[in-house]
Amino acid sequence: MKKLLYVDSCVNREISRTERLAQALLKRLMAEDDYELEALVLEDAGLQPLTGKLVNERTAGTLAGDFSHPVFACAKQFAAADAVVFAAPYWDFSFPSMLKIYLELLCAQGVTFNYSPEGIPTGLVNTSKAYYVTTVGGYAGEWDYGWDQIRAICQLYFGIQDVRCFRAEGLDIVTNDAEAIMADALERIRAAEL
Repeated sequence: MKKLLYVDSCVNREISRTERLAQALLKRLMAEDDYELEALVLEDAGLQPLTGKLVNERTAGTLAGDFSHPVFACAKQFAAADAVVFAAPYWDFSFPSMLKIYLELLCAQGVTFNYSPEGIPTGLVNTSKAYYVTTVGGYAGEWDYGWDQIRAICQLYFGIQDVRCFRAEGLDIVTNDAEAIMADALERIRAAEL
Protein backbone atom coordinates (compact mmCIF):
# COMPACT_ATOMS: atom_id res chain seq x y z
CA MET A 1 0.00 0.00 0.00
CA LYS A 2 1.22 3.51 -0.83
CA LYS A 3 1.89 6.07 1.90
CA LEU A 4 0.30 9.51 1.88
CA LEU A 5 1.93 11.87 4.38
CA TYR A 6 -0.15 14.79 5.63
CA VAL A 7 2.00 17.55 7.13
CA ASP A 8 -0.50 19.66 9.04
CA SER A 9 0.74 23.07 10.14
CA CYS A 10 -2.73 24.53 10.49
CA VAL A 11 -3.61 26.33 13.67
CA ASN A 12 -7.09 26.54 15.13
CA ARG A 13 -7.74 23.22 13.44
CA GLU A 14 -11.40 23.13 14.45
CA ILE A 15 -12.12 26.29 12.43
CA SER A 16 -9.14 26.35 10.05
CA ARG A 17 -10.09 27.06 6.45
CA THR A 18 -6.74 25.66 5.33
CA GLU A 19 -7.54 22.43 7.17
CA ARG A 20 -10.92 22.32 5.43
CA LEU A 21 -9.31 22.51 1.99
CA ALA A 22 -6.60 20.03 2.96
CA GLN A 23 -9.17 17.50 4.17
CA ALA A 24 -11.00 17.77 0.84
CA LEU A 25 -7.74 17.09 -1.02
CA LEU A 26 -6.85 14.18 1.26
CA LYS A 27 -10.30 12.66 0.77
CA ARG A 28 -9.95 12.97 -3.00
CA LEU A 29 -6.45 11.44 -3.04
CA MET A 30 -7.54 8.56 -0.80
CA ALA A 31 -10.53 7.85 -3.06
CA GLU A 32 -8.41 7.79 -6.21
CA ASP A 33 -5.45 5.72 -5.07
CA ASP A 34 -4.58 2.99 -2.60
CA TYR A 35 -3.04 5.21 0.08
CA GLU A 36 -2.46 4.65 3.75
CA LEU A 37 -2.71 8.07 5.43
CA GLU A 38 -0.06 9.13 7.92
CA ALA A 39 -0.74 12.50 9.56
CA LEU A 40 1.89 14.62 11.25
CA VAL A 41 0.35 17.52 13.19
CA LEU A 42 3.28 19.88 13.62
CA GLU A 43 1.67 21.79 16.48
CA ASP A 44 1.67 18.56 18.51
CA ALA A 45 4.93 17.06 17.23
CA GLY A 46 7.29 18.83 19.62
CA LEU A 47 9.82 19.58 16.89
CA GLN A 48 12.91 21.47 18.00
CA PRO A 49 14.72 24.04 15.87
CA LEU A 50 18.16 22.99 14.74
CA THR A 51 20.72 24.15 17.27
CA GLY A 52 24.48 23.90 16.95
CA LYS A 53 24.39 20.65 18.93
CA LEU A 54 21.70 19.10 16.70
CA VAL A 55 23.43 20.23 13.51
CA ASN A 56 26.67 18.62 14.74
CA GLU A 57 24.85 15.38 15.63
CA ARG A 58 23.17 15.35 12.21
CA THR A 59 26.49 15.99 10.48
CA ALA A 60 28.16 13.18 12.46
CA GLY A 61 25.36 10.79 11.56
CA THR A 62 25.56 11.76 7.89
CA LEU A 63 29.33 11.25 7.77
CA ALA A 64 29.03 7.87 9.53
CA GLY A 65 26.05 6.78 7.41
CA ASP A 66 24.15 6.27 10.68
CA PHE A 67 20.67 7.81 10.53
CA SER A 68 19.39 6.37 13.82
CA HIS A 69 19.48 9.69 15.73
CA PRO A 70 16.02 11.24 16.29
CA VAL A 71 17.08 14.32 14.28
CA PHE A 72 16.58 12.14 11.15
CA ALA A 73 13.07 10.90 12.05
CA CYS A 74 11.11 13.44 10.00
CA ALA A 75 13.40 13.06 6.99
CA LYS A 76 13.07 9.26 7.03
CA GLN A 77 9.28 9.47 7.32
CA PHE A 78 9.14 11.97 4.44
CA ALA A 79 11.52 9.96 2.23
CA ALA A 80 9.33 6.86 2.60
CA ALA A 81 6.09 8.59 1.54
CA ASP A 82 4.72 8.18 -1.98
CA ALA A 83 2.91 11.53 -1.85
CA VAL A 84 2.77 14.42 0.60
CA VAL A 85 0.25 17.14 1.38
CA PHE A 86 1.52 20.24 3.18
CA ALA A 87 -1.19 22.42 4.73
CA ALA A 88 -0.31 25.83 6.09
CA PRO A 89 -2.08 29.17 6.37
CA TYR A 90 -0.44 32.18 4.76
CA TRP A 91 1.40 34.03 7.53
CA ASP A 92 3.65 37.05 7.08
CA PHE A 93 4.44 36.28 3.43
CA SER A 94 5.13 32.64 4.21
CA PHE A 95 3.79 30.03 6.66
CA PRO A 96 3.92 29.32 10.42
CA SER A 97 7.42 28.85 11.84
CA MET A 98 6.74 25.24 12.82
CA LEU A 99 6.71 24.36 9.10
CA LYS A 100 10.11 26.06 8.64
CA ILE A 101 11.50 23.93 11.48
CA TYR A 102 10.07 20.82 9.81
CA LEU A 103 11.59 21.72 6.43
CA GLU A 104 15.01 22.19 8.05
CA LEU A 105 14.71 18.72 9.57
CA LEU A 106 13.84 17.29 6.14
CA CYS A 107 17.07 18.51 4.58
CA ALA A 108 19.14 15.56 5.73
CA GLN A 109 21.93 14.60 3.38
CA GLY A 110 21.97 10.85 2.85
CA VAL A 111 18.26 10.52 3.67
CA THR A 112 16.30 12.94 1.46
CA PHE A 113 19.07 14.09 -0.86
CA ASN A 114 22.72 13.73 -1.75
CA TYR A 115 25.09 15.98 -3.64
CA SER A 116 26.35 15.01 -7.08
CA PRO A 117 30.12 15.28 -7.72
CA GLU A 118 29.34 18.72 -9.17
CA GLY A 119 27.62 19.80 -5.93
CA ILE A 120 24.07 19.61 -7.25
CA PRO A 121 21.42 18.23 -4.87
CA THR A 122 19.93 14.93 -6.04
CA GLY A 123 16.73 13.65 -4.47
CA LEU A 124 16.59 10.35 -2.61
CA VAL A 125 12.90 10.37 -1.68
CA ASN A 126 10.26 7.90 -2.77
CA THR A 127 7.80 10.79 -3.03
CA SER A 128 6.56 11.50 -6.54
CA LYS A 129 3.90 14.15 -5.81
CA ALA A 130 3.64 17.03 -3.36
CA TYR A 131 0.71 19.33 -2.75
CA TYR A 132 0.64 22.63 -0.87
CA VAL A 133 -2.67 23.87 0.50
CA THR A 134 -3.02 27.39 1.86
CA THR A 135 -5.57 30.07 2.60
CA VAL A 136 -5.01 33.81 2.58
CA GLY A 137 -7.02 36.49 4.37
CA GLY A 138 -5.98 39.08 1.78
CA TYR A 139 -4.21 38.48 -1.52
CA ALA A 140 -0.75 36.94 -1.70
CA GLY A 141 -0.22 37.40 -5.41
CA GLU A 142 3.43 36.93 -6.27
CA TRP A 143 4.46 37.39 -2.62
CA ASP A 144 3.79 33.87 -1.36
CA TYR A 145 7.26 32.89 -0.25
CA GLY A 146 5.83 29.85 1.56
CA TRP A 147 4.70 28.32 -1.73
CA ASP A 148 7.96 29.36 -3.36
CA GLN A 149 9.96 27.62 -0.62
CA ILE A 150 7.89 24.41 -0.69
CA ARG A 151 8.13 24.20 -4.48
CA ALA A 152 11.87 24.96 -4.53
CA ILE A 153 12.84 22.54 -1.77
CA CYS A 154 10.70 19.73 -3.21
CA GLN A 155 11.97 20.17 -6.75
CA LEU A 156 15.58 21.21 -6.24
CA TYR A 157 16.53 19.16 -3.17
CA PHE A 158 14.19 16.19 -3.20
CA GLY A 159 13.66 15.77 -6.96
CA ILE A 160 9.84 15.90 -6.73
CA GLN A 161 8.86 17.52 -10.02
CA ASP A 162 5.07 17.26 -9.59
CA VAL A 163 4.45 19.95 -6.95
CA ARG A 164 1.09 21.74 -6.94
CA CYS A 165 -0.62 24.47 -4.94
CA PHE A 166 -4.27 24.86 -3.98
CA ARG A 167 -5.20 28.17 -2.39
CA ALA A 168 -8.12 30.36 -1.46
CA GLU A 169 -7.45 34.10 -1.23
CA GLY A 170 -9.33 37.18 -0.10
CA LEU A 171 -11.12 35.36 2.70
CA ASP A 172 -10.95 38.20 5.25
CA ILE A 173 -11.86 41.05 2.91
CA VAL A 174 -15.19 42.25 4.36
CA THR A 175 -16.75 42.87 0.95
CA ASN A 176 -15.93 39.32 -0.21
CA ASP A 177 -18.10 36.24 0.24
CA ALA A 178 -15.66 33.95 2.08
CA GLU A 179 -17.90 30.90 1.71
CA ALA A 180 -18.17 31.44 -2.06
CA ILE A 181 -14.37 31.70 -2.27
CA MET A 182 -14.02 28.49 -0.26
CA ALA A 183 -16.62 26.74 -2.44
CA ASP A 184 -14.64 27.74 -5.54
CA ALA A 185 -11.39 26.42 -4.02
CA LEU A 186 -13.10 23.16 -3.04
CA GLU A 187 -14.43 22.82 -6.58
CA ARG A 188 -10.92 23.32 -7.99
CA ILE A 189 -9.71 20.52 -5.75
CA ARG A 190 -12.57 18.26 -6.89
CA ALA A 191 -11.93 19.04 -10.56
CA ALA A 192 -8.11 18.96 -10.53
CA GLU A 193 -6.24 16.27 -12.37
CA LEU A 194 -4.20 14.72 -9.59
